[in-house]
Amino acid sequence: PIFLYNTLDMINWLSQTGQSEKVTEAVQILSRFYKLTLSRRELMNSIEKDLEHVSLYVRLQNMRYDNCVAFVVDVPEEICEYTIPKLTFQPIVENAFLHGIMMKEEKKGSILLTGWPDGDDIVFIISDDGAGIPPETLDTLMHDMVHAHMDAGVKQQASPGHIGIYNTNLRLKSLYGEMYGLSFTSTLGKGTEVTVRIPARHITDSLEQV
Repeated sequence: PIFLYNTLDMINWLSQTGQSEKVTEAVQILSRFYKLTLSRRELMNSIEKDLEHVSLYVRLQNMRYDNCVAFVVDVPEEICEYTIPKLTFQPIVENAFLHGIMMKEEKKGSILLTGWPDGDDIVFIISDDGAGIPPETLDTLMHDMVHAHMDAGVKQQASPGHIGIYNTNLRLKSLYGEMYGLSFTSTLGKGTEVTVRIPARHITDSLEQV
């Protein structure tokens, strides 16, 4: 909801300043973004569509923050028709955007999303050159990630500011098992790297067509 409110505020400002072409662009991007977000008939999406979704997110944020992030996707076409849980990439990229790039003094940087097949799995790495994560915060985050699904009967408390990636990790582990999910490395002042591992499962005819 906060993202939606902020985007609508941006669109309102563009309208008040007479930037009608940008208003049209922002509304079209927002419409497609929420069409991909809110369609709930299936839990899964194609990797291609989840990449489109996160790219739309970055475009809207860049319109708001004066193109502060260079977002590069380097994923081979051969894996784009495999499945991934919906909204896997966006919370991770959002975290890199807001807690990485926007925490730098200059508030500019880059986010790179790469992916490749790895045996029976698919691996993605989302890296940024942002502010990085302090060691003590990284330790807490990694503890949350490791223990997220150890006891399904106990609710774990996510670290402040990391609820989205905590829930993403929990979803992946719930769907695929303990060997899957997120892992992190980070260097304070240099950036953060998030690894996502999922099983390679090709898209089926029952996959929702958005």
